[in-house]
Amino acid sequence: MGSIVALPTPFRGGDIDSDALAQDIEFHIASGTQGVVIGGSTGEAASLNLAEKRTLWNHAVRCVAGRIPVLLGVGAPSTAATLELASEAATAGADGFLAVTPYYTKPDARGLVAHYSALAEAHPNTPILLYNVPSRTGCDMQPATVHHLADRHANIVGIKECTRSIPRIQALMGNPNLAVYAGEDLALFDFMRHGALGAIHVTGNLLPAETAELIGLASITPHDRRVATLEKVLAPIMAVLSLGPNPTAIKAALSMARDYPGELRL
Repeated sequence: MGSIVALPTPFRGGDIDSDALAQDIEFHIASGTQGVVIGGSTGEAASLNLAEKRTLWNHAVRCVAGRIPVLLGVGAPSTAATLELASEAATAGADGFLAVTPYYTKPDARGLVAHYSALAEAHPNTPILLYNVPSRTGCDMQPATVHHLADRHANIVGIKECTRSIPRIQALMGNPNLAVYAGEDLALFDFMRHGALGAIHVTGNLLPAETAELIGLASITPHDRRVATLEKVLAPIMAVLSLGPNPTAIKAALSMARDYPGELRL
């Protein structure tokens, strides 16, 4: 998987709009998206209760029907809550878990190792992507901890890293047990130039084909002229989508671009 799109959760009248989600999934599959994240940060996971997550996940997996991988967001403030979500996600048919660091509690390196080891050992046959987004969680998982986890658990296969730091990007590269994905759209170009496998991004909700093409080309020939052209097209859009807290901007953009409900939750 190179181009993985973090899908918003469509709401209409305060409830999950299953029809809009189904249409969105078909749009992405037809446009060349190689994987989707359901119920992550862009999907407003923190505002969904367990029953809603169960409904969302099951519907998404049914709609995708095995055509592309579906990663389900299982992050929670505690290990116990994460394990509960992971069990529900596995039952729903997740192809993999996207597991954000525990938020609010601010675990140290030992706590993170214990947390992710518990998840990996509870679901040894499910691929796990670590998710580091310190601007939202208050917890910054260091590269040494990431490499330790990837080397220790065969099913911890990669990380979504939300950073614009070149030294951080470089420090994550070079481990054959770890696939690195850009998690910050504005840093996507830097990640790809330094050897990232791909990106888990927001911009692809609006321009999935162009974003997938950029990621595919940049992973092979990062200095190709077509890559430069796509960068010029996508960079201003990424900048606009970063003006407000995610997913406010992308939902507004989608509601203007096509028949997509722009409702948000608090």
